[in-house]
Amino acid sequence: MINSIKARFTCENCLVIKQNSPKSNNPDRKTGTPLENNIEELTRSVSFMSKQFDNFSAKLDSVILELKNIKIENEKFKSENNRLSEEIVILKCKIEQSNLGITVDITGIPKTINEDCKLIVEDIGKKTNTEINILEAYRIDSFISKRSFIVAKLATRDMRTNLILNVKSVKLTTDKIYNSWQKEKIYINGRLTKLKRTLFYQVKTTAKDKDYKFVWLSDADILVRKSENTKIIKINSSQDIIHF
Repeated sequence: MINSIKARFTCENCLVIKQNSPKSNNPDRKTGTPLENNIEELTRSVSFMSKQFDNFSAKLDSVILELKNIKIENEKFKSENNRLSEEIVILKCKIEQSNLGITVDITGIPKTINEDCKLIVEDIGKKTNTEINILEAYRIDSFISKRSFIVAKLATRDMRTNLILNVKSVKLTTDKIYNSWQKEKIYINGRLTKLKRTLFYQVKTTAKDKDYKFVWLSDADILVRKSENTKIIKINSSQDIIHF
């Protein structure tokens, strides 16, 4: 029977319930077979889920893009932080080094019992015709190599400079100071900070591996040179070792 006829055989209570039900009040509701209604409902569900997935996919792409931008910014900050940290280390080393401007390291002097380091440095000054006034002198062990060396603090920067130049120019050896000493070359340089001594040792090791002919110090600056005809490279930090 059609719906208009069916309604005549429905009690008043059921008729009111049916008329007030969501399905009866839904203007978009379409009549059809149960299979057709199920297919239509399934289609609507799939369409809804598809829109939800598209929205989610768009949000996910936005989040991924934002994360990429954050990663790029973090890399920039990291690079800048490393650069600033390196500059701070260099500046700190320069300040510490400037405080050692009147001090020298003397390597090659054999260690003896009851030695007088101040007297040894005075004899070095006499042998090189260098006028020096020694404030203090003592021996310390190297934290890098097994050799020890003498540290001498002079009265002025000029005294330090003249002593370094004269010792190098005469190529002073230990037997010229005391005849009883076995002949060994004496090395003298401006006193280096712990950090710079470590860097100097690393530079010498790397230079040897790369067949660099010259590695030396000039007023506490570390310099290297491949050969006589190549340019001089100044080493300020461990990063410079990678590129020379």
